Amino acid sequence: MILRVFRAARSVILAAHENQTTETQRAQRPSGILRALRASVVMSGAVWVLALSSWILLGCGAPQPTPARPGDAAVRIESGLIVGVQGDAAVKRAGWRDYAPALFGAPLRRGDLLRLGSAGRATVACADLKLATVEGGVSGYPCQTAPRTPLVYEGTLLNPTRGDSGSGDYPLVISPRKTKLLNPRPVLRWQPMPGARSAIVSLQGTNWVTEVSGVSELPYPENAPALQPGVNYRLVVTTGDWSSNEEPGAGLGFSVIGAEEAKAVREAEAKIRALGLAEIATALLISNVYATNGLVAEAIEGLERLPGLQEPAVSRLLGDLYVSTGLNRLAEERYVTALARSETLNDVEGQAQAHHALGRVYDALGNPADARRHLSDALALYDRLGDAKKAAEAKAQLDALPKP
Repeated sequence: MILRVFRAARSVILAAHENQTTETQRAQRPSGILRALRASVVMSGAVWVLALSSWILLGCGAPQPTPARPGDAAVRIESGLIVGVQGDAAVKRAGWRDYAPALFGAPLRRGDLLRLGSAGRATVACADLKLATVEGGVSGYPCQTAPRTPLVYEGTLLNPTRGDSGSGDYPLVISPRKTKLLNPRPVLRWQPMPGARSAIVSLQGTNWVTEVSGVSELPYPENAPALQPGVNYRLVVTTGDWSSNEEPGAGLGFSVIGAEEAKAVREAEAKIRALGLAEIATALLISNVYATNGLVAEAIEGLERLPGLQEPAVSRLLGDLYVSTGLNRLAEERYVTALARSETLNDVEGQAQAHHALGRVYDALGNPADARRHLSDALALYDRLGDAKKAAEAKAQLDALPKP
């Protein structure tokens, strides 16, 4: 099979160069491996043309500003994460009327108050990747100012992509998509077409292609072309006449970070592991560091590997990460899990956050009835907490929904 794939690849690449004009005039859609390879060749050429045009038009390679995202200076909030709680603990955010239960994984920001019972104790991971211990009584933000990449991923600042990418109309790429990567040999994952027995898997930006049967994930092989930092790649899965490239929207590819950035991330990860925290706390901190550096796919991988029943904070973060990659159905599942756990633990803030997130996701999915129900619940809980800012956000989104 490998030899057949190689021969097909060679012939398609040669044909694409020699007969490009003829090929583009054909009305018949290519299928299977021909279609996947041709897409890769055409994409590679298009990338070079666009890169050259951008270099000329935008000042011959002068660096350009990038839009703000969670973690950028424009949206940074100095905060740490609660990674351990003993006894009764409650938090009062700036502007709140009263305290609410403080659970594992909750952020603690400058201006917040943390109240612990007489025998209570809380451990907070700060942005400098050091631990601060808080004893019984009422105290403020315990971390020193750390002018560096923030620790807490503020995923709730993102709006869900409108539409349902998991409709089953084409193979759906799960990972990597809309992400940077630390590992240049990622695991490739996709949702296959219903009833599909095999698929052609390729990477636009390279000449790598393979055929697989009975699987929906594949490690990028060691003998495949090395992925280079700064290059845009895109995973393409083709089954018969259907391709993952049919998914609408821009920015569905991925890139590998450079050596200096990778070094900084690995150093941060090593510091976290050296703290000696429990597995779930370690995974949560590392995933936040990954996510604030744009490594969304690997942040998801680390959290999805955790065994057993998850803490609400873990499920909510997973939901936020899936929203950032445009996978609304997977985000919905994680938010539903987070809501159920927060209700069990009397986590009022967590319930409000989960309801709010679900309302936004259902709005994006074109389900105004469920969006209205969850946004109404979020508004009521924010009012109960005295969180006027979040209540105003929920009300504005509620008012923007189509009238029933």
